[in-house]
Amino acid sequence: MSEGTPPRLPSAFPQSPHPNSLRRRGESSGSGPSSLRNQHPGGRAPAAKLRPDQSLRPRNDNVVKSTPSIPPLIPFDIIDAPTQRMYAVAFYICLLGWKLVDWTRLYNDDGDMGELWFALKWIAIDGVFFSVLPSFRIPWLSLNQFYTLVAIALMSTINILLSLKFVFHLSSLTAIFWKIFYDRDLAISERSVKWHDIVHNNSHIMGKYTVHILPEGAAKLNPDKIAYCVGPGHPSVTIPIRINGTEPVYMQLLRIDPETAVPEAYDLNKKQLKKLFKAASRDDQSELRHLPFVVTKPGLYFLAKVKDITELDVRVQDSEAIVAACPKASITARVPKRSSDMCKGDLADLTLSVEGLAPLQVTYTRNIGGKPTTFNVQRVHPENFESPLLGGYNREIPLLRQDESENFDWVGSKTITIGLNDTLNSHGDWEYEIEKVIDAVGNEVYYNRPDEESWTPKQHSVSHHIQVHERPTIRFLGCDSQNPLHLPRGKSRALPFELRGVSTDAPFKMQFDFTRFDKLASATEHGPDYETRSKNLKDPIELVIIRDPGLYTVRSISSIYCSGDVHEPASCLVTTPAEPTMTMEFNEILDKCTSSSIGLTVDLTLVGSPPFQLSYRLIKDGGSPQIKTLKIDKTRHQVRFTPEESGHYAYEFFRLDDVNYVNIKLNSSELRAEQTVKPLAGATFVDTTLRKSCIQEPVEFELKMQGSGPLTLHYDLIHRGKRTRYTDKDITTPFHTIRTKELDEGGEWAVALISVEDQSGCKVALDSEAKIKVRFQRPKAQFGQVEGKFSVQALEGKTVDIPMRLTGEGPWSVRVKNLNNDGPARELNLRDSNTYFQTSEVGTYQLESVRDSGCPGTVLDAQSQFTIEWLPRPQVHLPQSASIKTEAGISHRTDICEGDEDTVEIAMIGTPPFIVDYEQRFKPEGGRSFEKNSRSVTAGLGVATIRLDSAAPGLYQYHFNQVADSVYDNPKDKNIRTPVVLEQRVFPKPNAAFVNANRVYKYCLDSAPLEDSSIPMHLTGAPPFSITIGIKHLSTGRVDLIQVPNIDTHHYKFQVPSYALTLGDHLVSVGKVKDARGCTRKITNGPHVRLQVADMPTITPIDQRNDYCVGERIAFNLAGVPQFAVEYEWNGVLMKATSQPSQFVRVAERPGNFTITGIQDSASDCKVNLSITKIIHEVPSVRISEGFAVVKGIPQGDMAEIEFRFFGTPPFTFTYTRSEIVKKGQKARILEMHSQTSEDHTYILHASQEGTYEVISIEDRYCSYAASVNGRKS
Repeated sequence: MSEGTPPRLPSAFPQSPHPNSLRRRGESSGSGPSSLRNQHPGGRAPAAKLRPDQSLRPRNDNVVKSTPSIPPLIPFDIIDAPTQRMYAVAFYICLLGWKLVDWTRLYNDDGDMGELWFALKWIAIDGVFFSVLPSFRIPWLSLNQFYTLVAIALMSTINILLSLKFVFHLSSLTAIFWKIFYDRDLAISERSVKWHDIVHNNSHIMGKYTVHILPEGAAKLNPDKIAYCVGPGHPSVTIPIRINGTEPVYMQLLRIDPETAVPEAYDLNKKQLKKLFKAASRDDQSELRHLPFVVTKPGLYFLAKVKDITELDVRVQDSEAIVAACPKASITARVPKRSSDMCKGDLADLTLSVEGLAPLQVTYTRNIGGKPTTFNVQRVHPENFESPLLGGYNREIPLLRQDESENFDWVGSKTITIGLNDTLNSHGDWEYEIEKVIDAVGNEVYYNRPDEESWTPKQHSVSHHIQVHERPTIRFLGCDSQNPLHLPRGKSRALPFELRGVSTDAPFKMQFDFTRFDKLASATEHGPDYETRSKNLKDPIELVIIRDPGLYTVRSISSIYCSGDVHEPASCLVTTPAEPTMTMEFNEILDKCTSSSIGLTVDLTLVGSPPFQLSYRLIKDGGSPQIKTLKIDKTRHQVRFTPEESGHYAYEFFRLDDVNYVNIKLNSSELRAEQTVKPLAGATFVDTTLRKSCIQEPVEFELKMQGSGPLTLHYDLIHRGKRTRYTDKDITTPFHTIRTKELDEGGEWAVALISVEDQSGCKVALDSEAKIKVRFQRPKAQFGQVEGKFSVQALEGKTVDIPMRLTGEGPWSVRVKNLNNDGPARELNLRDSNTYFQTSEVGTYQLESVRDSGCPGTVLDAQSQFTIEWLPRPQVHLPQSASIKTEAGISHRTDICEGDEDTVEIAMIGTPPFIVDYEQRFKPEGGRSFEKNSRSVTAGLGVATIRLDSAAPGLYQYHFNQVADSVYDNPKDKNIRTPVVLEQRVFPKPNAAFVNANRVYKYCLDSAPLEDSSIPMHLTGAPPFSITIGIKHLSTGRVDLIQVPNIDTHHYKFQVPSYALTLGDHLVSVGKVKDARGCTRKITNGPHVRLQVADMPTITPIDQRNDYCVGERIAFNLAGVPQFAVEYEWNGVLMKATSQPSQFVRVAERPGNFTITGIQDSASDCKVNLSITKIIHEVPSVRISEGFAVVKGIPQGDMAEIEFRFFGTPPFTFTYTRSEIVKKGQKARILEMHSQTSEDHTYILHASQEGTYEVISIEDRYCSYAASVNGRKS
């Protein structure tokens, strides 16, 4: 350290979690950079030493170390290794035997519990065995962890399959394992060879050449230009430093502190960089590394200096990394600890606080009653804020270039608050919730999406809930200063107000002012001595009871959460009304004729609130009083008492009620009136409703009479404007009946009361009248006609509707009698004038009487009778013929054969068309009971044809038991008492079959057969038989038919004629057979036998070319009878082979000459000599760099020389590829592909581009070979 240079304080990069990185060859990821120093503003930063706790020595937890051999658990001097292996295998064999016993017991246990226990038990036993076995460290049985897990998984799968009673097919498993482990073909040398090994021979293409272009050394921080952030959920981040083509020994990074804007240096020495190199991930290029640099502090980082092993400066590319404090946001009430309950119309008064690298962007949602609304607030930053990020974050231009002011205050985290003053205009739940916040460089923090990588669990401050309540309202109903509420003296009432509010917001507090009525200044103003009262209401419908009159004014209303509104009318005037009183005056009513009293008028004067109810007692002649009540709507009223009967009457008024008061007692001795009444003469009808009368009948009316008798009554009978006066004298009873004459004309009549006279001769005019409606005629009844007649023919047993015609006014009562039986007449109640009388009995019906709703009627003699008759039923029968014979009531039809067509005619009597239902019964040959089947036939005329069934042999019967025609159209009526029965027997068809069906009979062309040529047959039916046999020539399709007549037995041996034997295969089948009953059976697609007529064997090559390559299959078609014997010559050696199928195939395993010399099949002893020659050529090969893998690095612009050497027959055509250089185990991407042709065995390629050069295919004059990109040959 030079003099004058201020000392630098040591500082260490803090410990922080390290990111996961790729580990190769035992390397583990190291910690981040080891040390940092605060750079003095004017001084040079020398290297600093690490403190002991800051050592960057890598952890060797995963390093594979060579350890000395561990001895077995049981020393070999006690039990040697082979014996230990024998014991282990024997122990597991015992376990397998135990498992086999348990498995066989599964098939004797029907419960599922046994299968589950078997699987769990043996999975556990096998797992323990294979887990414990490696701990014994027995040679050859000491499995590593991977193979131990594979063995446990395999045995667990087998145990599960055994528990499910899975069936293993031995043949299928043998075929699968044979194909996998013994996939071999026969070669020309008659050896079994693996065709795959011959064809996929890796030696045909060998070697590859890799060219590396050595790059220029460079270093770059944050090559992907990613912005980072650190915070509570992310305490550290890893920034990659890309090193290309060099190995630095010193590196310096600078961090600009966002608080002080002072650069802070991080110096990394060779030892620290070596540790970072071990932790670095390896790219596809071996010279490219990404060193993991871990930071925990926010700021602006950039790479200042890099030196390599030659102490030369490595080119540092423009790069930087900005590490900001992770953005965050919160939403809280402006007033701390404020209640979440608020009122409708209030302001939300919330504060949205956003912290991070400005400008920021925050997204929040406002959910009102389940309806969310999203708000996005952008460009959030402090006032007068300057930053290069205001115009957006451009990753391509470093921030150091964009900020020319050298003021790095914008790098630091800023806190900005935003006021949210929404008006709470609806009640319910209001939920504010922050969804995400984004800072200026794109760092995002999500609060409600756990699937996002930058998700942060919700905190209490990222959401805020407000419960908005309705404000209560109150007003008076039906009461104000103009419409006061009446409160009777000594009573209580409820104030009539309406309180609107939510019951859950209770209790409600109601405040009101009260001034007594006697202290009011006016009806609408309170006096100076008013009182303020309050009332707590548990719910909006609770009543407020008052007992004092006065003025009530509501001042306020509030719930437990909110103050409410007082609506008009807000005041209610309560008054106390006066009690009701009454005065009266009365005068007598005198008769003008006799000047005697006939009644009394009482004038009433009332005080109170109408309507009134006035009660009084009526006392007649000192008898028992009658209580009566008057309802009066006014304060002045006149009552008129005019008794109809004479006597002394007294009226006492004793009680008065009004709207406000009830049961107010009156002084009945003062409010009393008396009179002596002698009523006038009078008469009235007791019932004045309209009377209906029949013509020529009198009508009676009852009258109520009054007055001093005896009385004389005068009344008129009025009809068509004509009045007739009648007088009844000496009437002394209170009720009198008058009787009119017989009313002989229909229409309107009236009885009018004219006058009445009492004993004193005083005559009183009357105006009462009663009406009479007289019918014009009497009701009548008669039968209606059906098609012009009073008779009808109907179906037997069916209901018949007899038409009836009625006149008059319904309903009618009619008596009808059937003259054909002695039963009583039927009483019918009818409501329609044109109706029907229903009956199901034949006979002649007579109308006896009729009556309508009011009058008896008459029956017209000419239309008083109606006759019903039944229609005849249809019949069915079988016409006599020669083919039908009848015995014991059963008709027998001539016997037929199975499958023959036969019909029979039936005859019907009735009205066509006919429907005949019959039952077909069938008893098969040897059967004991009949099978029944119902059928139907329709005939347009009197004859129908029935098709007789012959589908199966046996006895058939046809029972015709139901018939219907156009009149009797219901075939379900069983109207045939004795069914017609037809019987017929059906004989079975004969049959002929080969005893040895599908057998092959061998013959030689133009010679006697090799075996007995007779073909045994079996026949069924009635002998003698005649059969037709067909011989089909499969080569031409021609069929020869051979007739064989008069076979007297059921067993027959057929001899094939010699003219029917031609070269090839033949099918012999029976075409037709006929027996003695005349029954014939035609046989199609029946059993057959095969004839083989053999010829000389032949062999022909499938492919006509003569040149083949090693690995190809040489195939020949063989014609003849297998098995074949093939003789051939292979490279001068004579060989013989047998072939069972019709092809002879051999694999060419090496080059040489292959010649077929002879063939013989198993049909004859003839051998064919021939000569078919094929030449087999070797597959071409290619070598790159003598078959080795060469890696060569060249400077930029140089060229590499790649030599290709070929083996085979020129010319050669080969295809090579250039692929990218990848790490071991990764798949390389092909960059380009080329094809070249060479006439020589050597080819030179000059390459200047980086990559791996490989040949993928080679072709010479005769053969070719290709390899897949991944190295496997195809």
